[in-house]
Amino acid sequence: MTRGTPSLLTPGCDWNLRVDLDHQLKFLPEITTTSVRPDIILWSSAAKAVILADDGNIRKKEHEKLEKYQRLREELEKAWKVKVTVVTVVIGALGAVTPKLEEWLQQIPGKISDISIQKSAVLGTAKILRRTLKLPDLW
Repeated sequence: MTRGTPSLLTPGCDWNLRVDLDHQLKFLPEITTTSVRPDIILWSSAAKAVILADDGNIRKKEHEKLEKYQRLREELEKAWKVKVTVVTVVIGALGAVTPKLEEWLQQIPGKISDISIQKSAVLGTAKILRRTLKLPDLW
């Protein structure tokens, strides 16, 4: 977004944020009652706007990445006579991971913790939202 370009977040300065880290976030009762639980809810009374974000489709992304590199893997194995392993590390903005993440991480040399990767994703998302919404630091 370039300077001066209007954004959905521009009209209000009273933006509020709720993030669902453990799938128990209740939708804003002051707005409506629903059983739907988005991962991130941003709302502003002044702007009369609500933004819903969802961190889904990580399994689909994992599959897409495996397919994307399949041909390259085959070409490298044929040309170089080596075994090529495609490691797909897909982490959602709220730290959501695929069930195979631990298996993928074990194939990477060194010690990589799935918890530390998830924590990094959540902290990165929080930092982006704080800057975008001009919220005070929480940590």
